[in-house]
Amino acid sequence: MNLTLSLAVNGGTGTGTGTGKKRKVRDGVVDDVVGDGGDRGRVVRLLQARERMVARLESDDQRVAPDDAAGGGGGLRLMHLLLSSVAAGEAGDVRAATAALHEVYRLASFGGGDPAPRVAAYFADALAPRLRLRPPPEASPAPAPARGEQFLAYTMFYQASPLYQFAHFTANQAIVEALEGGGRRSLHVVDFDVSYGFQWPSLIQSLSDADAASTSGSHDGDRRERPVSLRITGLGTSADELRQTEARLTRFASGCPNVRFEFEGIVTNEQNSGRHERIKNDDDATVVVNLAFPAAQSSRASAREACSALARIRSLNPSLVFLVERGGGGNATSRGRSSLLPPFTASLRYFATVFDSLHESLPADSAERLAIERNYLGTEIRNAVASLDRSQGGDDRTAAEPCSSSASWKEMMENAGFEAVPLSSRNVSQAKLLLKMKSGCGGGGGFRVVEGDGGRAMSLGWRDSALITTTAWRRRRRRSISKTSS
Repeated sequence: MNLTLSLAVNGGTGTGTGTGKKRKVRDGVVDDVVGDGGDRGRVVRLLQARERMVARLESDDQRVAPDDAAGGGGGLRLMHLLLSSVAAGEAGDVRAATAALHEVYRLASFGGGDPAPRVAAYFADALAPRLRLRPPPEASPAPAPARGEQFLAYTMFYQASPLYQFAHFTANQAIVEALEGGGRRSLHVVDFDVSYGFQWPSLIQSLSDADAASTSGSHDGDRRERPVSLRITGLGTSADELRQTEARLTRFASGCPNVRFEFEGIVTNEQNSGRHERIKNDDDATVVVNLAFPAAQSSRASAREACSALARIRSLNPSLVFLVERGGGGNATSRGRSSLLPPFTASLRYFATVFDSLHESLPADSAERLAIERNYLGTEIRNAVASLDRSQGGDDRTAAEPCSSSASWKEMMENAGFEAVPLSSRNVSQAKLLLKMKSGCGGGGGFRVVEGDGGRAMSLGWRDSALITTTAWRRRRRRSISKTSS
């Protein structure tokens, strides 16, 4: 069965005015000034770590523009300043952190043609609350977008960039193949971050088309009366958003008579304990689990929450767990780290790559692009920075243990009893077809498909960087031990 490459998204054009505003130096007032910067040895280590991060950005990130001769707002200089602000803030040197951040404000801009100052401007706004600045009114961050603005911006980004399409279509093809291999007519998908549900219309359409094709020449009336069953259990943080997603998918599925569709939403928040236990077991169905960007989710919770989720996933006995990670994969949770610099740098590099790739798809002064950055990517950056935290004790497990906050998702999957499996040649071909289609529409020229780990990983690359990486997992099979007679 081949996956239907259809989006089934009602898009729209941006209506934002998109006026670029040059950032001014904020003469903010620091609420608290802390000593001389804390322990000298710790400060030195943090500064050394910052220099290593800058060196890595300089050597690995070809998209970052060098500083100009006057020491202006080059991409590398802006990233250096952001890392300096984080390192100084961690060391307790609020004055130095503020000075570095003010310099970012002076050089960065929400408008203009270069992506680096644009992404730096959003990161500066996200860092300011962490440093407890009180900026003047004329430099205050823009208010958070309304829910409708966020949805429209997400829709525009989904259509402009292949990032989410790559993740969704690659996952759906693997899910279709898992259903085929299971020989059942019932599919239960557990999506740990269903969001707006844009991933699932193409799967619904593909299942409907395949069922129609398989029954068109059949005289088995009972088979016609039993359409393929698709049940999606979607986890999300907003009850209203889950209801809207259910309504959206139910409307789409109503046009696919060969699919019997069911959706159940589960709200996930700190007050809702036992949410993983609410996921129902389905022994009569092929069960697959969709884990999209779990490192971003677990940073808002804890490594122990991630371990709890993996234990529940294992108990579902899934035929497939599909994992999508930012960057090259292997991302660890951020809680419990001794420093914010590694996860902050990873987040900065990821969003800088996203902004750069979007720069190739939409003109710099495009109202649509400005709306995407302001109402979607800017919000994502604020959430990413706000979620970074250090555990003040309590998680002293080693990286080899499943619940370690320093363990990568690959390590946690393996420790939970899963093994990575190769992605099919059909899946790889489909991913390349998707990028070819995007390129034919005027975008996607800098994107490429990168296979890795012996065919067990596939990344969406942008120039020399990996935007996202996808892997497929199944429960580790026990190796039989043959008995030999003496």
